[in-house]
Amino acid sequence: LSLDGIDALAGWMGQDVDTLKNTLVQYHADAIKGQDEWGKTSFQGDFDEDLDQEVFFVGIVTPVLHYCMGGITIDKDGNVLDENGLPIGGLHAAGEVTGGVHGDNRLGGNSLLECTVYGTIVGKKIPIQSKSISATQIVPPSLSNGLPIEEEPPQLRDIPMDELTKHNSESDCWVAIHGKVYDLTDFAESHPPGAESIYRLGGTDGTEAFQSIHNEGMLEDFEDDLIGVLV
Repeated sequence: LSLDGIDALAGWMGQDVDTLKNTLVQYHADAIKGQDEWGKTSFQGDFDEDLDQEVFFVGIVTPVLHYCMGGITIDKDGNVLDENGLPIGGLHAAGEVTGGVHGDNRLGGNSLLECTVYGTIVGKKIPIQSKSISATQIVPPSLSNGLPIEEEPPQLRDIPMDELTKHNSESDCWVAIHGKVYDLTDFAESHPPGAESIYRLGGTDGTEAFQSIHNEGMLEDFEDDLIGVLV
């Protein structure tokens, strides 16, 4: 959006014109001096002295958490290091909780790659307890014969596409992933990248969007949200 003059700019921003003018005049003076009171030395996009004739190009910028550059120091194997650079036994880290992996800066797009690479390295060397549970742990022995009774897995109902499409709101959000339908209504607000990416998939087959970022094994964590099979 292009605005002519300081008055138009103040009106668009909803700010007092004199306050805004004083701010820009001070910025211009600091740019000429080469430094402001906080130590800033780069002044790109300086203004002309005649702010009434200046053309301003404006827009709204929404701040978001982009990437965390600092964090815990690790080695190439994902071991967390102490202040002396030695591995701390049994402590591992991966992803943006770590720092220094890319040196002083990093290339755009490395965030997810960093999580995947170090997550894989750490995951392969940590023993994971099996999730399998014996039948005797599920139910007590039968009183009639003393043999364990296996619990029947819940039966998933068939859900046609025309039924799935009806559940596409923030208060009722079903998503099909790899042929199964999940009710993600309660999960959406706790989704790390935000609820909006879940709501956009509501009432649709979100397999393509899901597998572009996640692996299918991750769905094991959503067994409680599984409600049926897409047919």
